[in-house]
Amino acid sequence: MAEATAERDGDTLRVQGDLDFDSVAALWDATESLLAADPPARIDLNEVRRASSAGVALLVAWLGQIQRQRRAVIFVNVPAQMRAIIEVADLDTVLPFA
Repeated sequence: MAEATAERDGDTLRVQGDLDFDSVAALWDATESLLAADPPARIDLNEVRRASSAGVALLVAWLGQIQRQRRAVIFVNVPAQMRAIIEVADLDTVLPFA
């Protein structure tokens, strides 16, 4: 089973591992209360090794949760594999990237 983790570092949430169908549900559960209590200003994906459409769906869910609190977030160091999925899904105008 693939594993993904996220760790808060100031106003940044650093994500590591694989963002795929095996890992995103657990990562959502692990980050839901953190994002609800104090949303990060940045989500850094530099340490993401692999990602599928499930990983992109997680980014959309995080964005929605943060925006419902009238806060802004930016995704940084988005891997090329995720960017390709985002472009094909026509989400490149929805998800804020650095």
